[in-house]
Amino acid sequence: MENQKVLSFMSATGKIDYNMTNNYMFRYILQKNEKVLKGLISSLLRLDPVMIKSIVIKNPINLAGDVSGKEFILDINIMLNDNTLINLEMQVANESNWAERSLAYLCRAYDQLYKGQKYEEALPVIHIGFLDFTLHPEHPEFYATYQMLNIKNHLLL
Repeated sequence: MENQKVLSFMSATGKIDYNMTNNYMFRYILQKNEKVLKGLISSLLRLDPVMIKSIVIKNPINLAGDVSGKEFILDINIMLNDNTLINLEMQVANESNWAERSLAYLCRAYDQLYKGQKYEEALPVIHIGFLDFTLHPEHPEFYATYQMLNIKNHLLL
């Protein structure tokens, strides 16, 4: 029976009504298939997949939900190797606020300390944005990396 499911999936034809920019599909595929999630993270962070020892979605969704629904939170919060937080966010519409929005998501994820903890104990956080628009039309890039730095001497914060 399991083999028949695989074969019917492999020979399926026709239009797919939902693509990876659909909230549910994005979350479903990455939550359902750890190999896909590891492959995506290792590609984006330029890590050898064997370096990923553990990967846990910290905000899973109910996979039995309605694929056309709008109630899903699009970002996916991941704990990588028990020591790095990763926030994946997809933005399809250009609302002209991506820089501020992504910085807010990054800061929110970094603010994870409890009263009495030292700032040095905060886990590293990586925010990854999938944009369906060009952030800086005068400097188009497929893949860009941003860091906080001193604009005069270019020292990293």
